[in-house]
Amino acid sequence: MGTPLTGDAPRTDAEREFLLAFAAHVSHWAVPDVALDAFRVVAGLRPLVVMTDVPGVDVPPGHCTLQIGYWDDGRGCRALQGEWGDEYLLDNHEYTNDGLTVFGLQEEPGTYGTLAAKWLERQLQRPVDRQDWLRDATVVRSRWVLPDTGKRIARTQDRAWFVRGAPHRTTRVRGEQQKRP
Repeated sequence: MGTPLTGDAPRTDAEREFLLAFAAHVSHWAVPDVALDAFRVVAGLRPLVVMTDVPGVDVPPGHCTLQIGYWDDGRGCRALQGEWGDEYLLDNHEYTNDGLTVFGLQEEPGTYGTLAAKWLERQLQRPVDRQDWLRDATVVRSRWVLPDTGKRIARTQDRAWFVRGAPHRTTRVRGEQQKRP
């Protein structure tokens, strides 16, 4: 019952169908720095979770992730959730354009797998900016944001420095090159 993804094996045929459709889409998508082996499957709890670290965000692994949760009760009731997250599974969901929520759709598990992969592809193609606060030309705090919505997706964990006000420097780390102000 394996799939080409790393991590846990699917527990049911429906999860396997979901993962195979997901993998089929990812193996042909237009995101050059995220291949199929960048995704890991977590099946130790419900829902089935597929996640990846976001390249270009310089925080410890697991502190800036994209996550998909897939529920299937075995009777045809399915749901899908996608979010920008961190090391905690599926705890940052927002019902906004930054998240994905699908339920009540009467489709096969493979359709859910394709929807999940397409949402992740769109998220990975979005620009990401790094905002830095400086003190004496040294970076004391950084955060990464989606510039189209302003959503913060990661930050440095050092709380020794309190910063306020606008960042001193903004750099595009994913997506098209940013023009400096």
